[in-house]
Parts: sequence; C-alpha cells; structure tokens
Amino acid sequence: MRTKSRFSKALMSAAAALTAGGVLLSAGGATASTNKVRSNAVKPASNITVWGAVGDDYDWQQPLLKGFTAATGIKVNFQAYPETTMLDKIQAAQEVKSNAYAVFEEPQSQTSDYISLKGVAPIGQYLNNTKLTPASYNRGGVPTGETAQCTVNGKIYCVPLFTDPGPQMFYNKAMFKAAGLTPPKSWAQVQSDAAKLTTSTVSGICLRGSETAPNGYPVLLMLPYFLPYAANYKGEYLNAKWKPLFDTPQALTWANEYATLMQKYAPKGVSAYDYTDCQHAFQTGTTAMWWDDSSLANTLYQQSQDPQEYKNAGIDEIPCPSFNPTCLLSAPWGMYVNPNTTPAQQLAGYEFLEYMTSPKVQIYALNTKKNTAVATRPATLAYAIKNAAKFNTPTDYLQAVQYSTQHIEPNAIPVTAAFTVIQNTLFITLSQLITSQVSPSQADSQLQSQMTQQLQKFGLGG
Repeated sequence: MRTKSRFSKALMSAAAALTAGGVLLSAGGATASTNKVRSNAVKPASNITVWGAVGDDYDWQQPLLKGFTAATGIKVNFQAYPETTMLDKIQAAQEVKSNAYAVFEEPQSQTSDYISLKGVAPIGQYLNNTKLTPASYNRGGVPTGETAQCTVNGKIYCVPLFTDPGPQMFYNKAMFKAAGLTPPKSWAQVQSDAAKLTTSTVSGICLRGSETAPNGYPVLLMLPYFLPYAANYKGEYLNAKWKPLFDTPQALTWANEYATLMQKYAPKGVSAYDYTDCQHAFQTGTTAMWWDDSSLANTLYQQSQDPQEYKNAGIDEIPCPSFNPTCLLSAPWGMYVNPNTTPAQQLAGYEFLEYMTSPKVQIYALNTKKNTAVATRPATLAYAIKNAAKFNTPTDYLQAVQYSTQHIEPNAIPVTAAFTVIQNTLFITLSQLITSQVSPSQADSQLQSQMTQQLQKFGLGG
C-alpha cells in the first residue's frame, strides 16, 4: 500500500534527553544499561539482522541502533532495500524458510499471506511477559485500528512500525477564499465545490487515475464514506459473509459521484495520473483540491517551497459519516519476527521490536529525526501538537492526523490472500469508469460479479 514518500519530514528537533524502556537516551544517543529482566529459559542472540526499507519512514531506526546495543548487548545488522522490491524479497525468503533475518518490516495488510507461508511468529507470548515487556511499554496506548491487521484468529503477529493516518483533502486556500467556499465536510460538498472551482485552466479536484495498482488507493480511502458498515464486516467493501457490497444503493451513489468527479472536474488525462501528477497540479495551482494519503503532506510543508505556495496549502479532514464513525483507512507497515530462526534469534528480534516501538523511543525519534511517522500512539501526536510552536509542520496537519488515529476502520483491509486479486479487479474497473467505458451501474455490477467469483476460488463467500 505504501507507494510514495511517507509522512512529514518537517518537525524541528528538540534537545531533551528521554528515558526509553529502561534506557537513557540523550541527544547524542548515549545510553545506560537496561535493567530489563529476561527469562532464564532462553537467552537472546548477540547478533540479529533486520530487513527494512529505504526512506524516511525507516531510516529513523538506524541512529538508535547503538543505543539499542548498549542497552541490550544485541548488535544489529540493518539491511535496507527499496520499498518497491521488499514484498517480493520477503515472499521469496519465506517460501524457502530463510533464516537470513530475525525481523522484517512490511505492510500489515499482507499478514495473512505471511502466515500462509509460515513466515511470521506470533508475539503475544512476548508482549504478555512482564519480564520482557514492562508496563511502561503501554500496549494499550496503540489504537486498535493500527493493530487490527496484525491480529489473525486471535493471535497478534506484529506492531506498527509507523502510523498511517489515512486520507486528507488538500485544498488551495486562496481559491476557496476567492470563491467564498469553506473546506468540504462531506463528499456532496466536494462535488459541489469542484463544480464551482473548475475553470478552463483549473480542475476542481485531482485523484490518481491510472489503473496501475497503487493508483487506486485514493478510492480505497473514499469508499468507507459511502458503503454500509458493521463491526463484523471482513473489509471495507465486504460484509460479514465475504459478500462484496457493490450491489447496494450506497455503492451506486459512490460510483456516480466518482465518475462525475473524474470525468467532469479532474484534469484532462487524469486516467494516466499517479500521485506525482496530482502533486504537481496542486503545487502549480492548476487543481483546487487533491484527495490522497496524508503522508503526502510533506510535499506541501517544506521550508524550501515558495512562501505563497506554502501559505495556500490547506488540509481538510472530511469527517466520518454517522453510519460509520470509523471511516478512515489505515494501512501501516508492521514489524514482524521470523519464526524460521532460532528461539534466541526470535527473542532478540522481539527485543528490537519492543525497543523501537516503545513510547519514549518514539518521542526521541520524533525529536531527532523530525518525522511524525513514528507517532503510532495518540500520546506522541499530543506531544507534537502541544509543542507545535517548535515545529514547521502546521497545526491543522497534526490535528487532522490526530482525528484520523481516533477514527481508523479496524477491518478495512480484508485479512485474506484474495485481497490482492479483488483489489486488482477494483483498480481495472476504476480505469474503465474514468474513461466512460462502463457506466456507474455497469461498474458496480462488474465489481460485484467478478469479486464474488474470485472470492469463491479462495473458498470465501457463498
């Protein structure tokens, strides 16, 4: 799900030294010994390898490796690979039961695939062991919506590596002011505003339109505002019995609105757009609104940008509808332990996982790496908002992120290997809808029938 630069890079550093999980962290990274008591049954390995990705969302860990080693005695070989190749690399390694790494970092939405390959170890026995996981770790401080995709059949397999607070509507403040408009608070208002803001030189809204898989992501962020919802549903567009929801009146409302936005108020050629095209359109003032993942806010709030452009970039968090108060899709990456290593390696891997995701290490990383992506806990975001005067990131952005973490849909991503297949069907149909190859009702009918058949091949649905 992650296909772009993640989260804001603009937080200013603070100088405070912080205690993290029994480890004293200073601004220079110095540490004192941990006082963690370990089980006598298994001793952790002295060396582990961690597979992560390249980029700001992952690089924050590397400056903390020396502190982790000083605290635990465990040395870490952190191997970083391009984000786009990680999934294939992990799958290939799991198929041969590789023991080349103790911890890996990948999308939580793939948890069921990792389990089917016997490539992830449940970590509940570690999380529930007070000798390994102190009360200060505060597992309850992580929103359940961020860990739902880590839990399968009652067993937890991962913890969030970084937060993913879902969607945001970026809007041009100057254009809205000139038109006498306020930021949209519903999708009906989005369509109305897009109609009023569209001119011969400016599109009312931009959403990625290419059928390439990641470019349908903004629609996944949009659907929960329309489709029916119940806590026992299997996904944002699947009911409790794995039946797709595209045969509902709400789905037709969505399809009609999406087609109108993309055919009438989006940029010409939007059927080939990825997020960089929408980003360019927004930053050059040729589109008034841009609906996408909040992680892209960092492209709008950097000091190097033109002051006027920075001033006109606003954020609107469209509130959830009353029928679905948890309407925001979150698709974070998680940290996993490899079961194909020795018990000593697995224990050392868990200690790395627990250390890097502990509350006070998060605050330390937030201050030193200037990256709010590490804030998987509401308390960390509250800290950022409280100290907003020290940061370059606008308060409205942080507040929108805070709203998102409180309204995450816990079961948005279906926990099944069939997800990739039905998702591709959605993305192809979206492309056909954008280019008027199918009507909204035909698109819904196609999605309903094809997804039903595909799910049945995986033994799901009637």
